Amino acid sequence: MRKKINVSGVAALTLLMTTMALIPNPSSAEASSVSSVVANTYIGDAGTMVESFDIAVDDISKYDRLQASDFDITGNYNGYPLNEAGEIVQNDYTNDGIELSIKDQMIHMKVESFRYPGGNLAPFAVKSSTYPELSFTKDNVTKVNTRTVDDFKSSSFTASDGATLPYRFKETSSTEPQPLVVWLHGGGEFGTDNTKQLTENRGATVWTESGQDTSVLAVQYPQNYGWAIYNNPVELSQMQAYFTLQYELIQQLVDEGKVDPQRIYLVGVSSGGGGALRFMMQYPDLFAGSIVIAAKDAVADYKGSVEPFKQALQSLTNVPIWLIHAENDPTTDSRTTKLSYQALTELGSTQVKETLYSDEWMKEQHLYDKMLHWSWVPALNNDEVIDWLFDQSRSNSVANSKLAADKMVTRAQLANALAHVLKLSESTSTTPFVDIVSSDMTKPIQQVVAQGLMKGTTSTTFAPDEQVTRAQLATVVSNWSKITKPSIEIKHAKISTDVPQQHWAYSSIVDVLQMGLMKNDTTNQFHPAQLVIGQEVNDLLSQM
Repeated sequence: MRKKINVSGVAALTLLMTTMALIPNPSSAEASSVSSVVANTYIGDAGTMVESFDIAVDDISKYDRLQASDFDITGNYNGYPLNEAGEIVQNDYTNDGIELSIKDQMIHMKVESFRYPGGNLAPFAVKSSTYPELSFTKDNVTKVNTRTVDDFKSSSFTASDGATLPYRFKETSSTEPQPLVVWLHGGGEFGTDNTKQLTENRGATVWTESGQDTSVLAVQYPQNYGWAIYNNPVELSQMQAYFTLQYELIQQLVDEGKVDPQRIYLVGVSSGGGGALRFMMQYPDLFAGSIVIAAKDAVADYKGSVEPFKQALQSLTNVPIWLIHAENDPTTDSRTTKLSYQALTELGSTQVKETLYSDEWMKEQHLYDKMLHWSWVPALNNDEVIDWLFDQSRSNSVANSKLAADKMVTRAQLANALAHVLKLSESTSTTPFVDIVSSDMTKPIQQVVAQGLMKGTTSTTFAPDEQVTRAQLATVVSNWSKITKPSIEIKHAKISTDVPQQHWAYSSIVDVLQMGLMKNDTTNQFHPAQLVIGQEVNDLLSQM
């Protein structure tokens, strides 16, 4: 039996539905009015901080009465996660610091800078009860701009041994070669995203933001290394392979004319601090200066004596190094820094500095409990530290060792200049020369002899006060070239008319002439017995 239909009821229902269809849905209209939200961020002490938002809307006329008081922000805080009791905290700002400006279809919202996108307890949220469609969270942000970080180009590099790592490089805008800061990140930034090594602290961004005209290289490591890597041959070998990769990449940048080879700097924190010491041990002649902060125990056992540190760091006595640590760092023991400093000073270094932060001082910086590890925060906010680093140059070694231009050069003076300019490693063996026992040049003489650059005049004498001839200088330079194998084009050179093949320094003189490091006079004579003056040695050392 067919059921009767109430026609009038259906007509009324149809009319009601048609009428409702003509009324806009408030929620859909509101949602469609915002076309994009851009977060403008920078890298602060505790990571990424947001300082403003750009809210693009379809119809700006709807917001001609918009005020800062129409908004409230929750989940915003300064990024410091612990209070003095060591408890996790995230207190919303009492004053969000909102300032609004409107141009075209864009609402620019300046805020009191806060950790982006929030903290351990809650993400941020921007809310408006007056204009609900302008409320948003991280999920609504369509783009994040990050000052300085966005200037780093992303790439990867494969070394000659096959090792490959991702890296970021920020190149100076100068057309001339400029300094390079090599940044070694800490244990929290390992991974493969090729981003985190830039965003968790100011280690990669502070250099250019402080006004320095410099390039910055930040390689990312896939995983952290363990404690006491000096006793772990597998991990140590991997670390050394990664440093070989970075060395080759740096040399490529130098060859491309982007980097001043005299001003390459190394900075590392925590795991990167221990890595920095290891990097310098592997390439002691590469860096003009280094800042090592909260170093992990990568050198030797900090619970032992200073002797293993002296053995490991002996090649770094001429490298300017600033060691920084919190006295009671709960993560990386400050004894690594203390013993490294003691070792270098006992080895004779005048280039090493040490800064230890007390608990009281760290607490004044609001660094509590586990945050005592964050000694890079005050270090990287210290203009003195940054200025000190950029004052360093490998050319300073040449300047500091320059000999009097018009004076004859003694063998001891030549030894000292060579040891200083070439940054020769400390010699662990003593020489048998009885005539240098009371000399203040004993150390550099031992260094050049140990490296095979110079020899004694007899088995028991060095003759430190004897003046150097051009033949003797040529022999030293030839010895240096055989040891270091420099990238110098060998050219055909005329044989000197005053140096017969029977001359004791004949082959050495041929070497230096072919390398173009020393020359004959206009009559094709070398003058092997002529005494050299300081200017000739200074010029030669600058080339070497």
